Amino acid sequence: MKNMLGSLLAGVVMASVSCFACAQNAANVGAPGVATSSDPREQARAMAARAAAWLRTQQDAGGGWSIPTNGPVYPAISGLALAGLVNEPGASAKDDAIRRAVGFIVKYQQPDGGIYDKVMPSYNTSICAAALAKVDSPDAREATKRAIEFLKQIQYGEAAVSSAGGPEAAEAVGPDHPFYGGWGYGNRGRPDVSNTHFALEALHEAGVPESDPAFRRAVAFLQRMQMIETTPDGTKVNDQAYAKGSKQGGFIYATAVNKDSVGQGQSFAGEIVESQSGPPGCEAVFMLDKSVKDGLTREDANTRLEAAAKNNAGLAGGFMVVMGATGDGRTSREITVRAPMTDEEKFRAAIAGAFADVLGEKPSLSVRRIEAWRGVSRLRAYGTVSYAGFKSYLYASLSRNDPRVLAVKEWVSRNYTLDENPGMGTDGLYYYFNVFAPALEANGEEMLRVIAADGTAIRRNWRADLVTRLATLQDADGSFRSVDDRWLEDNKVLITAYALRALQHAGR
Repeated sequence: MKNMLGSLLAGVVMASVSCFACAQNAANVGAPGVATSSDPREQARAMAARAAAWLRTQQDAGGGWSIPTNGPVYPAISGLALAGLVNEPGASAKDDAIRRAVGFIVKYQQPDGGIYDKVMPSYNTSICAAALAKVDSPDAREATKRAIEFLKQIQYGEAAVSSAGGPEAAEAVGPDHPFYGGWGYGNRGRPDVSNTHFALEALHEAGVPESDPAFRRAVAFLQRMQMIETTPDGTKVNDQAYAKGSKQGGFIYATAVNKDSVGQGQSFAGEIVESQSGPPGCEAVFMLDKSVKDGLTREDANTRLEAAAKNNAGLAGGFMVVMGATGDGRTSREITVRAPMTDEEKFRAAIAGAFADVLGEKPSLSVRRIEAWRGVSRLRAYGTVSYAGFKSYLYASLSRNDPRVLAVKEWVSRNYTLDENPGMGTDGLYYYFNVFAPALEANGEEMLRVIAADGTAIRRNWRADLVTRLATLQDADGSFRSVDDRWLEDNKVLITAYALRALQHAGR
């Protein structure tokens, strides 16, 4: 995984701040899409107008966007584009592009009320319902009403309807179950933060009151995604074993990798070391060679290190393995090893020997001294889901001074960057922009407190920083350039719709 060396992102903060400061003047004097005004709101609105104009040129004759030749169709992509158009100044249901988009999306509404084509009922329905809720037309209103009822039926909880949403639909579960209150894709047998935040946004846009049981249940699920066992004032947050003792404050992706691993937890960003202790040592971070098809498990890494320790007194003194980014919750192509060895070159040689067959001829192996080698390896909170959880708390009417909200705000302060999706490199970068802006707008603070690498607190104008970053990515025609292909982010319509949404929130 790109840009994931090291256990924290403190260095990224200062690099980002420096980047923004240097780029701001350039953004104001002619970067594509940026207005000449120094007001970041006006700059955002100008860039958004050009992105929306480009999206109009990509709408097909049937009213949709990015329709595959061979299905299934993802109405959500058209829903994101529609949301961008209806949120532009002066938008009207009578606008031809908006009218045709509504017609296209409504065509995929199923008898159960969901808006989807065979797959991902929650994801597609949530995004489409949030967009339709903004359109003042009879068809949009009726479709939104039915879609919201469907979303309530497929939320894990007492009211879940097992016949709704497909073969791996939500199940009726009680408050003690780790899935309680969440929404999922419908094909993995478990809920996740991403789908949950999209569903809550749909309810929010449709005017469902925060007192609705769906919001209450969702907060219970969100707490189990937040990596903090107890807030400083003693408020109990996460009751799951994987969060015991954690003080991160940000969010992970799910309480399970699948329906058979309930309570295991899942983070696409892998693990981080907390509760550090013990004597000084060294830390080695390495990526497996590209020729190695599968990642290593923790057990694989431990076996190699135990064998190496028989001939190495330093490793015999103890070691710990920290898993990097993972898709299956078991294997990773990035491994971190910590041990009480203080000689960097000897430690490098020991690690290179233990993993020689998987490092390749030009190994990606970074070694550094650390003050305390022991610690607890916990699931790592990362950018997209942390901002999604932050925004969802606020949409569920939690106070900005609620201890749970303050905990994730502190995580944001310590991991603030727009250079990457914190903890994930460029994976999901535009989706990150898509949650960054609405979360911070909902938070209501113009200037954000940021913790720099040296521990000092500084203030950042998040709107200006976002405009500056997106100005480097917008092309002359108004569209945005792909920087990664994970999670469909090589699709220009999708990433332009994400960027447009972020700019619209920054422009308010």
